[in-house]
Amino acid sequence: MNLLLFYILAAAIVVSAVLVVTLRNVFHSALFLVLAFFMVAGIYLTLHAEFLAAVQVLIYVGAVTILMLFAIMLTYQIQSKSIRQINEQAIPAALIAAIFLALAIFTMIRTFGHVDYPLANQGAWTASIDVDELPNDEAQWNWTAVLEDKTGKNYLAGGALLVLPRKMVHIQQAGTFTEDSAPAGYILSANSDFSVRTGTFGPGETIHLKVWSDAVNYSAITDATWKITSSSDTSATLTGSLSNSNPEIIGRLLMSKFVLPFEVVSVLLLVALIGAIVISRKEA
Repeated sequence: MNLLLFYILAAAIVVSAVLVVTLRNVFHSALFLVLAFFMVAGIYLTLHAEFLAAVQVLIYVGAVTILMLFAIMLTYQIQSKSIRQINEQAIPAALIAAIFLALAIFTMIRTFGHVDYPLANQGAWTASIDVDELPNDEAQWNWTAVLEDKTGKNYLAGGALLVLPRKMVHIQQAGTFTEDSAPAGYILSANSDFSVRTGTFGPGETIHLKVWSDAVNYSAITDATWKITSSSDTSATLTGSLSNSNPEIIGRLLMSKFVLPFEVVSVLLLVALIGAIVISRKEA
């Protein structure tokens, strides 16, 4: 089903792209460009990249193409019988397009041609908790992550972590699930991008947990939770849910580590909007 949907979306993208560069009416070309962008967003959805699909629609359809349409509609005499709408450099354009196509095919073959992908999609689940939310001042804590699939089978991962008054050392942390889901593992990190693995945390820090499995199809998981318990007082326990939502994970990164680049991009889009208005007013 997914393969059939991919072929339908890919055919719509190709047809729309051809119409973009062949139609005489530039406004109609821009409309087919919008359609092509929407179909690309559909491709992202089939790859379970929901965040990229949303960005594709918001940025390319909702910003870039709309700016182009405004420029087309506000530009004085952009179309006329005296203005040729046909590209006079058809042969160089076709040559460049053929070279680009050959390079793209060569790159895809070199990148993906010798990679064997598993039939099941790899699943990754994340969660986080602030150290200051832990119920008491206990130094050592035990945690457990549980994934349950549609058949009721559980996949477990667990370990220990230390909470010290001042973070003194880094402990390399690695592990595997206890069920037959190997190869799999987990990461404990103080960084939201999981760039640093550690089992020791301090006040004011956030404990980020990531568990994954190559053998479990993430779409088959119905429940994913984790629990953290004091090693000396089992009543001191916190529980939470694990998430495998791409928008949620990426949104957390955008609002933490990448908040400055995110705001810079928004300013660039605003500058582009102002520039399009200024250019169109000069032409009017």
